[in-house]
Parts: sequence; structure tokens; C-alpha cells
Amino acid sequence: MAVITPPKQTAKFSMASLATKGRGLPSRLIIHGTEGVGKAQPLDAKVLTPYGFVNMGDIEIGSRVIGSDGKPHHVLGVYPQGVKDVYRVTFRDGSATECCDDHLWFTQTRSERDRGLAGAVRTMRDIRKTLRYGTHFNHGIPRVQPIEFEQTSCDVPIEPWLLGVYLGDGHCEYEGNVNITNPEEDVQARIAAALSEDDALVVTGSMSLRVKRRHRNNCSSDFKASLNDLGLSGCRSHEKFIPSMYLHASVYQRLALLRGLLDTDGFVKEPSTVEFSTSSPRLADDVCYLIRSLGGSVKWSTRTPHYTHKGERRDGRLAYRLFASFPCGVVPVSSEKHLAKWAEPEFAVRHFIKTVDYVGQKECQCIIVDAPDSLYVTDDFILTHNTSVAAYSPKPVFVMTRGETGLETLMDAGQLPGIPHFPEAQSFQEVMAMLDAVLKDEHDYKTLVIDTMNGVERLCHEMVCEREYNGDWGKKGFTNFMCGFEVSLADIERFLMKLDAIREQRKMSIIGLCHTLVKSFKNPEGPDYDRYQAKMHDKTWNIIKAWADIVLFVNYDVTVDADAGSKKGKGYGGATRIMYTQRRASFDAKNRHGLPEEIEMGNSGREAWANFVNAMKKKG
Repeated sequence: MAVITPPKQTAKFSMASLATKGRGLPSRLIIHGTEGVGKAQPLDAKVLTPYGFVNMGDIEIGSRVIGSDGKPHHVLGVYPQGVKDVYRVTFRDGSATECCDDHLWFTQTRSERDRGLAGAVRTMRDIRKTLRYGTHFNHGIPRVQPIEFEQTSCDVPIEPWLLGVYLGDGHCEYEGNVNITNPEEDVQARIAAALSEDDALVVTGSMSLRVKRRHRNNCSSDFKASLNDLGLSGCRSHEKFIPSMYLHASVYQRLALLRGLLDTDGFVKEPSTVEFSTSSPRLADDVCYLIRSLGGSVKWSTRTPHYTHKGERRDGRLAYRLFASFPCGVVPVSSEKHLAKWAEPEFAVRHFIKTVDYVGQKECQCIIVDAPDSLYVTDDFILTHNTSVAAYSPKPVFVMTRGETGLETLMDAGQLPGIPHFPEAQSFQEVMAMLDAVLKDEHDYKTLVIDTMNGVERLCHEMVCEREYNGDWGKKGFTNFMCGFEVSLADIERFLMKLDAIREQRKMSIIGLCHTLVKSFKNPEGPDYDRYQAKMHDKTWNIIKAWADIVLFVNYDVTVDADAGSKKGKGYGGATRIMYTQRRASFDAKNRHGLPEEIEMGNSGREAWANFVNAMKKKG
């Protein structure tokens, strides 16, 4: 016999059911915006871009700079800092840069290396007080990955390895042939193979090589014509240089060029280090640039060689000796002789800070970049840090998504006290399990911080892609007509409902942190301008904005001016860091509490939170 379930009774309401007060629940707060406090370099410091180094003073919002991964990243903010005391930071290999005392660096100390710890963010003020650990250099910074320059063309007139061989062992008069001196059979065979079809290699004796036209036609060889075009014909050994197009070629081409140089004028000094010698100061600088652009370390010295002429001892030209080491995976030589001696390094190649010296006062500015680790490359391929910001709140507990290490970094650096946090969530399911623990377990925390909301979105997309599309991110899967983003919205709403349950049942405030990116906004009513947007899909962001009671945009005070005759405005940043509470054309913000449009953050995260709470109380 079937069981009949009686229909549920409809609730009855009367006018006495009306309420005149809110429920008194804690707020749902979203904080998004740029990062950055207390960091500055002088305007004449060099910053690496996809096209080479430029002055810090030439960097603008929207510019691209190179990060620690060797790839270009956008500049989210440019903030003048006025005149500051500046220090010159010199590294063990002789490379150097300049910064202010509050500039942040990610370093690994000797103690952290011994204990297997990754390192922490530190101010230059703290670093210069602890330069030595006994007799050892204390602070090492990460090595940059091989730089990916923006290439105007992949074509170069001479094969890079062959050009390196010529710079090492070749010479050419303006009207003469190209001559190379090298006795190694494998090198000779490779030179012949690298020439154009119209050129031929003539070997005289065991080591004298000459490049000529394969068929005589009163024209110079292709090799010679290309040397003419590059400005290298007629250059004597002390005048040689590497053309700019090769210094900024692809990683593969730059490595090939370096191998040609070292296969001829270099040798393997130890199993994992090489020495290169030249009488050309310009070539010495170029080779240093080349090595550092590939993630290597190089230092140099000079010496005066001697020779005897008709019984008389004479001084030769000043020689520049370069000593280089490379990270695992980068093999800088390719000849049989050198490969027989080469071995992978047993220890990591580190970049140690040697000295910090006061330079004087200079005009400075700081920049904010959208690199995941906030690092960018400055003078001599040195990695320096972009600023991290943390929010203070009553008795917080953090849920961190995969890759979000900012909280732990700030605690390791002593900039935050020990704050309770779950391990990094590796999946959306783990995020939901952590929220269940916050909802159901015994605790007295007052604030739940999600670090970050865009990290949650990414984990949600990964789950949906696997669940609905068998892991296919392509046009036949997750991104097919943007269907995956639409399907994910139901799970995002489930996540927000869980946060609401925690807010209502545990009376906890909810704070969601978001990363921000810059997108160009096509303005139909005036000049185009860059707009800050949360780093997530627009539909996800719209749902989260509607859910939140307060959306704060955090940035320095910024104005956008339209240059005369320009189609695009230019952003100018001030020195005051602001929490914006109401939407503007260049960013999203809102509040339901009647807060002032702008709240100054002060000089620390603690002060910023106090200023926000005071603003809430005044309007409460």
C-alpha cells in the first residue's frame, strides 16, 4: 500500500509578524585591490621589461616588467614616494641595485638554508643589520628564470652559435674574408654545417678556417655580408661586442650564442663553472648580461698579460676574466672537449647580498606588479619584491587556497603574529570541508578570512571541469561557449550559502580577499582608461558583489588624466593608501552602511583595520 505524505501546512502570517529591526548579523566584507606599502627605488634604478632595461621613472600603469619566472607581468600601480634615503645593495658577484630602507626583499638566511626553510620577506633595514652569519654571507635571494624577451622577429642574420664562435675565435678585415682559428674537429664540422648554402668552409692546416662563397661571383660570402650589417666587420679583438638583437633573442638563441662563445674563448674551470676571457670591455659587459639573462651568476676580474718581443718583456692589452656558474638544467657549453669536463652543480646557485652602502637622498617611486610572487627584476637581473598587504580583524581564522602563501610569509618575516589558519586548500572539496569544520567544531573565532576568493573560483572551475567535462579545458569541454563558467555558478552559490550559514549560526564576520588585475576600458564618452577588476570571471564577481555587504577597493590615491592628443588616460598614484567604499569608473566598491567614500589606511595593516572599524562605528 502506498504511503501518502500529507502536504505541508502553509505558514500563516499577520501584520504582527512585521519586524522593524535588522537581524544584527556580522558583515560580509570583500577586499580587493592593489598591494603595496613602504617600498621604493630611485627613479634612475633599472627595471627589466620584455624589451630590455628602462629607468624606474619611465614605468607607467599598464607597463610590462619581467617577473621571477622570466615572463612579462603588468604594472598595476605606480606611486611616487618623494625624496628618500637610498642604499646601494651589492651582491657577491658584483651586481648591484639601489633601494630605500623600507624596500622589501624575499631572502633566505643561512639559518633558514640549514633548516630547509624557504625564506621570508624582509625590509632592507633588517637585512643590512644582519648581512653576515659568522663568516658567511647571510641573505640570499632567488635567481631569476631565463628571461623571455619580446622578440620583434625570430630571424637573426647569423646562426647564434656560429656568431659566438666568430666572437671568440674569428676575425675579419673590411675587405677580406672571414677567418676562424680552431683546431677541434667537432667545432669545425659544426661551423661548416651552420653556414648558408652559398657559403663554404676551407680548412688550411689543422686549425685555420676561411669562409668564402661556394661559387665565385665577385661577391663576399653571406657570413661576411651579415657581419657588415651587424657592424662587426673590421672589429679587432678589443672592439668586439654582441649586437642588441642577439642579447634580446629567444632563450634558445641566447643559450646557443653563449655556447659558441664558451666553446671557443672559454673553458670549464670546475665541473660546474666556466671561465671566459676577452680583451674587449664591451664584450665582457655583453657576456655578463647574456649569462644573467639565462639565470646564471657571473663575476669578473682583470689582469694584464705579458709577452716577449725580441727578448723584451711587454704588457699586453688588459684582459677581462669572467667566472660563471649556472642553475641545474642550463648547460653553457656544447663542444666535445668542454662537455667531457662539465657536470651539473651539486649546490643551488644563490645570489648573496655582500654589502649595503648609503648613497644619499633621491627621488623614489614604487610599483605594483601582478606577478604571483610579487617579484620583479631590477638592475643586473636582481629580483626584488612587490608589497603584500594583510588585513587585521577580531580573532581571525584563515582558509587559504592553493598558492596563497602571503599570510605565512608575513608571519615568517615577523610582520604578523601567529594567526590560526588551515593548510592550503588543494581542491574545492577541501575548501567546503574546512568551512564545515568552522561551522560545526567548537571554537571562539570571530572572523573567517577567505584567502582568496579568486582562488576558490579557480578550485571550483577545476572540480567542475573534471566532473562535467572529463578534465577537458578546451573548446569542446569547459570553455565551450563559456558553458563551464556558467555551470560553476551553482557551486559558487553553494559556497556562499555555506559562508552565510557560518555567519548566521556562529555569528562570525566573513572577509573575502581578492587579487586584482587591470583591464583597458573602452570609454564611448571620453578617453579610454585602465580599470581595476577582481581577478575572476565577470559572472562570478557579479554574484559575489551582490552577496557582500561591503566591497572595499584598496589602492593609493589615483587620478587619471587624459594627455592632450592621446586616446588613453594616464594614471598617477599618490603616497596615501586609501580604502574606497563607493564605486567609481575605474573600480568596483560598495557599502550598505553609509561609510565615507574614502578611508585612509595609515602606515600598517593594524592601523588600516582600526580606521575601518572607527568608520563603521561612526555610521553605526
